[in-house]
Amino acid sequence: MSLIQIRHHLPGRVRLKVAAEQPLDGIGNWLRNGLLAIQGVRTVRVNETAQSIVVQYDPQLLSQQQLQQRLDEWQWQQAKVIDDEEHQYTRGDIALNLMGLLAAAFLPKPLAAATTATLVAPLVVEGAEQLRERKLGVEVLDAIAIGLSAWRGDHKTAMLTQSLLSLGEYMEQHTSRSSDELLAQLMQPKHSQVWVRRGGIEQQLSSEQLLVGDCVLLGPGDAIPADGRIESGTALVNQASLTGESLPVRREPGAFLYSGTGIADGNIVMVVDKIGSETTTAKISAIIADALDEKSQTQLATQQMADRRVKITLGIGAAVYALTGDLQRLASVFLVDYSCALKLSTPVTFKSMMYRAAKQGLLLKGGRAMEELAQVDTVVFDKTGTLTYGDLEVTDVICMTEQQCAKDLLALAASVEEHSNHPLAQAVVNAAKQTKLPHIEHGEVEYVVAHGLTSTINGAKVVIGSRHFLEAHEGVNFNQLELTISELEQAGKHMLFISSAGEAIGVIALRDTLRAEVHETLAALRQAGVVNQVLLTGDTDAKARQLTEQLGLDRYFAEATPESKAEIVTQLQAHGHKVLFVGDGVNDAPALTAADVGLAMASGTELAHMAADVTLLNDNLMGVAEARQLSQQAMALIQSNIRLAEVVNSGIMVAAALGYLSPGYSALLHNGTTLAVLARAVNARYQ
Repeated sequence: MSLIQIRHHLPGRVRLKVAAEQPLDGIGNWLRNGLLAIQGVRTVRVNETAQSIVVQYDPQLLSQQQLQQRLDEWQWQQAKVIDDEEHQYTRGDIALNLMGLLAAAFLPKPLAAATTATLVAPLVVEGAEQLRERKLGVEVLDAIAIGLSAWRGDHKTAMLTQSLLSLGEYMEQHTSRSSDELLAQLMQPKHSQVWVRRGGIEQQLSSEQLLVGDCVLLGPGDAIPADGRIESGTALVNQASLTGESLPVRREPGAFLYSGTGIADGNIVMVVDKIGSETTTAKISAIIADALDEKSQTQLATQQMADRRVKITLGIGAAVYALTGDLQRLASVFLVDYSCALKLSTPVTFKSMMYRAAKQGLLLKGGRAMEELAQVDTVVFDKTGTLTYGDLEVTDVICMTEQQCAKDLLALAASVEEHSNHPLAQAVVNAAKQTKLPHIEHGEVEYVVAHGLTSTINGAKVVIGSRHFLEAHEGVNFNQLELTISELEQAGKHMLFISSAGEAIGVIALRDTLRAEVHETLAALRQAGVVNQVLLTGDTDAKARQLTEQLGLDRYFAEATPESKAEIVTQLQAHGHKVLFVGDGVNDAPALTAADVGLAMASGTELAHMAADVTLLNDNLMGVAEARQLSQQAMALIQSNIRLAEVVNSGIMVAAALGYLSPGYSALLHNGTTLAVLARAVNARYQ
């Protein structure tokens, strides 16, 4: 029998009941984060006492039966139990406490006492349980302070304190929940539509619906949705996300293709060999759930600091009572503690900044990512797709005959190359369009995949392609340009070689297109304190050196493999550097994981997004600098809030100890300070 039963269902909303043999005590947070990690889930509310779960979801992506099935398949015995998981406050709790405050102020004393006792009892019991377990957390101090006020008959102070505490907790939890829900949605893998031949019928399906053995029809511009092998056809495959090389490679029947790469040219039928199995889905869900549950070192440190401040407050209160014997002063002191502001403001600041970053197109996966990003002093960039667009631009047109000028040669090449989808061809066509060159009439174009194009112009055979193709297959010699070719290679450029009637007539040189915002980004990072900037690429030494000099980077590493990229990052860390790695491909995943902070570009592969601590949602490199700045702002706000809480609460504590503040004013000032600090943290979402 299923542990999960559907009790009520409306389109997009379902209430589930969990069987009593699987108690929810202490696993509400684990359950909530796990559900948010499922694609299509929008909000989750867990009631541990009632053994119920309310889920709002996108009915186009998920059904209540699928949701129930996923829950049934969970490894419940591996649930992360938190013995002291905090109560989840709702607006109903706040309304109830405010009604209790009104009752304490206006009802006869016996009724006010009964109302107050009923409402504060759960907190007092919780504090007593912690004392019995020899824990001195903030709940103990709150229980003593509120319980003492209620015992003294000061019901208004007790209920005022309880109301302010519940409001602060609700603000913290609401901010955390809304940020988690947004973060979970943004972290979900994206699926594409693909044409599939299944059972002799061609149909369009989502890539998540692919099965092993499906025949996928792929053409120019299509992303390869799963691992598989080519059954028929020939194509140029862009493997930049896998190898870092910007030029596509030829793939024929029998060749294996990898998910995340793409078809640059040609048409193929691919047989699916591996798909995103439930195991992969579970891995993605686990990564999302871990990111939602993660606590930074700063958050842990402030929680420890808060617990130490509880002991200080108890010690000061005991000393005041020993010296004065005044219970009112004791209550006033106990109603002031540093821990509330410290405990609440740090996670709220992180969640607020995560929310704000997401709205700006930056996915920051937890407080640890921000904490580490604020401390980095070294940024390591992959090249293709990161510093460059992966597109190419024409830089040199070299004519070898007196009969032609550069414009004539570019027009000739563009007229033939417009029949190809190869990146080099498209760059030549774009250059001709920008300079408004005329189209030259030519004969039928023959396309030799991964080699070049042939056609006829005015009866002469024209060949455009690689040097190897023209020299080895067409017998054309380019030796007279050897020095120029060597200089272009040293400058890190790609080349197209052109012949007519068996004679070499010219060379067109191209280079990767730098992102428009790359210089601004590098300058902003230096201004933000990231002064060591490194290029790490699979390109040749010449291309890497040329780009390093062009951008003013500090150093470069060329001809890097995925494994060596991670090793280089580790070496930099061994020399005392805090390293941010910026990449986009499958080949970058080891380095993204090894770095103190890994940042994946928006155009990156799913594996890169999973491995990274930060993901850009917009294809703009400036997001790297913006992520650094937001992280620095978050840490500055946290430190500012800690200082503010320390100074203000110290003043209130001294005034309470000297008898200048009644318990009511002490509670109002202290909790007002906590709410003010919280408000500053929440306000970070909107700045």
